[in-house]
Amino acid sequence: MDTSTSGGAAQSAIAQLYEGWLDAARRQDLDAIMSFYTDDVLAFDAVLALQFRGREAYRRHWQACMEFCPMGDKESVFEMHELVVQSEGDIAFAHALMRCGYKEGEHIEASWMRMTAGLKRRGGEWKIAHEHFSAPFEMPSAKAMFHLTPDDDGKRVRPIPAGMSTVSPHIVCADAGAAIDFYKKAFNAMEMPHGRLELDGNFLHGEIVIGDSVVMIGQEDERCGNASPHTLKGTAVTLHLYVPDVDQAFRRAVEAGAREIMPVSDMFWGDRYGVVEDPYGHRWSLATHVRDVAPEDILRAAREFCSGS
Repeated sequence: MDTSTSGGAAQSAIAQLYEGWLDAARRQDLDAIMSFYTDDVLAFDAVLALQFRGREAYRRHWQACMEFCPMGDKESVFEMHELVVQSEGDIAFAHALMRCGYKEGEHIEASWMRMTAGLKRRGGEWKIAHEHFSAPFEMPSAKAMFHLTPDDDGKRVRPIPAGMSTVSPHIVCADAGAAIDFYKKAFNAMEMPHGRLELDGNFLHGEIVIGDSVVMIGQEDERCGNASPHTLKGTAVTLHLYVPDVDQAFRRAVEAGAREIMPVSDMFWGDRYGVVEDPYGHRWSLATHVRDVAPEDILRAAREFCSGS
């Protein structure tokens, strides 16, 4: 851990606190982790909620994170760099860069975040009273930029371009330009800046954003082996679209020219859900999550659904 302090016993004690905190986090020792916080800690984490009030609420959040990212045979990566501590009396402020993830053999899968914290000294012992993790995000996708590193000056070529996800749908349409216009009307899509590529008046490639996701659009071209669903007489792929109001979104798609395949209804897994087919043969399922359902209840309902009872 790289540390810079303004000197003194308080700063040294806080640096030691974070050494213990890092060790506990690497071991995923929840009791040990929570021992470093005040009972009334207020935490702003980078995931799941805007804030966590009190140690018990923050404990549940840490537990959920550990369950989501179990280490198993992997080696935990939980590192702090450029820790700076300043203190006066029984109050201290700290900030650092954090790297969190795992190591498997020589492969490291970890992301950088920013951390700021406020600490209090009670009974001669320092505790974390406020903690804030954050990451910058990019526009227009609003995706967190976890690829950044401390030495990144913004000029480095990114392996995954800005706005793109690891997996992005790439669909082929008989009239790709008209399809983009349809998706703008039906799904409130917008074109990515410089996302359309045309050559001598011929459409080659387009990119649209729907919500936080990019969809690539290709023109049907037999020479390239690009066939549309109409040419194939069907499609084996459905694009799933979560929206705030599925009934409104479904009506908008149908009014724009989509064909109803399955009307909107409440489903056993907790979504209100329907399916349309666009004029170019692609199927879209639209959904709004309306209730959380326990896994065992989903399994029981799925059995009943499939049996037709």
